[in-house]
Amino acid sequence: MNRKPTILICDDDRDFHFAFKAPFKGKYEFRSTYNTEEAFAVIKNQQIDLLILDIQIRTPDEGLCAIPKLKEIDPDLDIIVSSGLTDYKTVLNAMKLGAVNYIAKGADPDEISITIAQTLERRSLVQKTQQQNFEAVNTQKQHLLLGDSSAIQILKKTIERIRQSPANVVITGETGTGKEVVARQLRKTFPDGTLAPFVAIDSSTIQASTAESILFGHEKGAFTGAERTTQGLFEEANNGIIYFDEIGNMPLEIQAKLLRVIQEREISRMGSSRILSLNFRVVCATNKNLEEMVTKGEFKDDLLQRLNVLPIQLPPLRDRKEDIPILIRHFLNRLGPPANQLNFKNEAIEVLQTYSWPGNIRELSNVIAYVTTMTDGLDVDAADLPPKFRDAKIKTDHSNTTAKPSSEGLSFYEQVAEFEKDLLKKEYQKHEGNISKLAFSLGMDRSHLYTKLKEAGIHTVKRK
Repeated sequence: MNRKPTILICDDDRDFHFAFKAPFKGKYEFRSTYNTEEAFAVIKNQQIDLLILDIQIRTPDEGLCAIPKLKEIDPDLDIIVSSGLTDYKTVLNAMKLGAVNYIAKGADPDEISITIAQTLERRSLVQKTQQQNFEAVNTQKQHLLLGDSSAIQILKKTIERIRQSPANVVITGETGTGKEVVARQLRKTFPDGTLAPFVAIDSSTIQASTAESILFGHEKGAFTGAERTTQGLFEEANNGIIYFDEIGNMPLEIQAKLLRVIQEREISRMGSSRILSLNFRVVCATNKNLEEMVTKGEFKDDLLQRLNVLPIQLPPLRDRKEDIPILIRHFLNRLGPPANQLNFKNEAIEVLQTYSWPGNIRELSNVIAYVTTMTDGLDVDAADLPPKFRDAKIKTDHSNTTAKPSSEGLSFYEQVAEFEKDLLKKEYQKHEGNISKLAFSLGMDRSHLYTKLKEAGIHTVKRK
């Protein structure tokens, strides 16, 4: 705590107040009450970290009878009961009602000091755990798996099955498809309602020189600058998930260290010979083909076999375009007012649903951020979308009037597909079949571009 803990004393013996406070001058803030009614009033109106309550205040059972009401006013209040009599049955009853400890009047000040310190430390730890779980739940709410498409329904069922297993998981999918969202959905909830730990790591940022300290921790003095003992990320993830984002970017020398820990489920901090047994689940994400990387010697085969026990493949947004309206509403609600008051017109949604989304959900989120910034009214139509969508709409309208007569009965989506096919052929010829230049020109992912060229019947020739 940055502030001094506040201790409330409830005792009808004024001399006890003075004697109790004297050894702790300057260490704690004290409040004094001389009956339980006064204590009720203080606890209702002030933040109290600890209550010292006389069991026999005024009458033999007044303090004891007050405990349930005190806990009703503040369920998190820690109560230490005090008594001049060694009546262990009464003390035991006080503990059953919600007191956390006992101090005998006239006890050694050092003993009292230890009891108070331990109780306040326990309170601090409980509050810290509650805050961490509150933040974890809020983070979990930000990482929702949204959609009603068949692809998402299948994915949700898969996640539900996999969540029950302790086996390691590899999540594959294009950039922006929500791999971390899915990883967080695999977290378990403990019986007390708290979420299991989730520790996320960007694999590309781990350097060989610091990997051991970051992953496994170190003891004080293990190396120059190690001024205190520090837990590693595996230790932080104990009884939960350690998530490696873009595992394909992890250097080979670090992959070897990772393999040993996954096999043994044990670590040793740098500078220590003590073995720590851990219980963790490894979840990895990648947009690369790890099997191809194994063939090229860029990824360890035995590590892949350890990791890829339960694979999850995420669908790209272009394969679940019916979910776009749901995702739009989610992003608008997350931004809050006035963004959540915007209404996307059917024309705008149709334009978004005909787009190929190389950046997937992340790109859609950026589009929503653009619209909420640049739109003046509450209705969003095609003209309010970013320029690339407006340009595509104009070209589509032009294509509709010059290419295919409406009497042929082509739907909106068929006409867009024809336009896309013609554009790809034209740009492919313009760049003389250079896929790199073509992908840059169109702002598309190379793997997605290959798929689109194949769909358009354009046969590519791989350059040597």
